[in-house]
Amino acid sequence: MSIRRNKHVLAAAVALGLGLVSPTAQAAACTWQGTTWDLPAEANGGILEGYSGSRYAVGTTGRYVPFTGMTDPRGTLWDNGKVALRATGTTTRYLDVSAAGLIVGYDVVNGRRVAVTVARDGRTTVLPGNSAWEAYSAELITAGGDVIGYADAGSRDVVVVWPASAPGTYRELPSPDVSFIQPIDVDEQGRILALTGSASGGALVRDTDGQWRVPVAQGTGGYANPSAIRGGRVVGSQGTDSGHVATEWNARGGLVRVFPGATSASAIGGNGTVGGRTSVSSGQRTVLWRDGVVVDQLSAVPWTFTLRWISDDEGTLVGSDGGRPVQYRCS
Repeated sequence: MSIRRNKHVLAAAVALGLGLVSPTAQAAACTWQGTTWDLPAEANGGILEGYSGSRYAVGTTGRYVPFTGMTDPRGTLWDNGKVALRATGTTTRYLDVSAAGLIVGYDVVNGRRVAVTVARDGRTTVLPGNSAWEAYSAELITAGGDVIGYADAGSRDVVVVWPASAPGTYRELPSPDVSFIQPIDVDEQGRILALTGSASGGALVRDTDGQWRVPVAQGTGGYANPSAIRGGRVVGSQGTDSGHVATEWNARGGLVRVFPGATSASAIGGNGTVGGRTSVSSGQRTVLWRDGVVVDQLSAVPWTFTLRWISDDEGTLVGSDGGRPVQYRCS
């Protein structure tokens, strides 16, 4: 699973946690304990990009300087919230990580962006690609070890898979004829969620039948902005001129439900719990839903916390607060 970004810009700050319980039926009974993740001594902030669902997370750490942004950004691997690896150079980006700790991302070699895998000890391997591609990147890794990314083929982008069953090979998936497509999440069955088109909210879902479909949006001028896919369920938001509403779709882009009063849904847990932001009298805060019904108001979690993932066992909420990685664990 992976966090949102585009080809050229890293996306919003996120974080990871390790769940120890399975609280699907007891979500509202949780006491959520917050923990801020470790950072390297030379860094004061971190952006998490990918999460294994339990133990590992990857992203970028560096030092934020006012009016400048992050300086000396380095790809970083966390193991149970502790920094386990930090890239020696600034050109490598860590974008996702498997349950076994295999990192995927990209590096810049001779001025060209290329897809790479990185082992836990820092050994980097360049994935094979077509010499005609202008650039390519590994964005996601599945539970089975398949690596998914995209390639800039000049006039258009294509989705690329490096299969775990055939190391050293790759294949281009039949892809829509668009100038930009970027995989942002994949579920256990291999369904792919991708951003495409304009920055205002284009998206596609590739179901197990190999077809790409556009998630349905309500109303004239509406657009879908999905964030996560799991078990064939897609969640995110849809926007119109009147605002945003949290939304769930099926794997073929069909509208399942909207979440009244909620502006976005950003995560799906291993047992189906959905998390996102909803409106309250004091503004916006994170809540959890089951079957479209709020099951935990997360009253002890600060409104400043932004949820990005729910762990496989649903015992940990994964997010960020104040530019720092933060987790909330159920106890």
